[in-house]
Amino acid sequence: MELKVELDNNIIFIKMTGSLVASIVEQVKSQIQKLVDKKYVFIVFDMSRLDFVDSSGLGLCITTSRELATSSGKLVCCGLPANVQKLFSITRADSKVKVLETRSEAFDFMLALINESSADKRVGS
Repeated sequence: MELKVELDNNIIFIKMTGSLVASIVEQVKSQIQKLVDKKYVFIVFDMSRLDFVDSSGLGLCITTSRELATSSGKLVCCGLPANVQKLFSITRADSKVKVLETRSEAFDFMLALINESSADKRVGS
């Protein structure tokens, strides 16, 4: 499993290559926690280069989505290969985690959320 982390407009993109399985979930969780500690709460998992996701990997997506929501953040998964898309659909994980087709769709979605959040903060002050 290879992780590549990129920052674009306060949005973190984590590009995953290989398999998102139990043996690396703790490593990914640790990476995410470091980002959240630095106040990065808009995270995109780019899954376009994943070969396989097991139940632990799926659990990581759901847990991360839930935890980011408590920090007024959001997780989006994008670029799911057909087998991963099927897993999300069968388990109904796609009802718990926002799934978009492309990285650019994920970027636009997150940017809109960030702008909306900033506008809410300005109105409230």
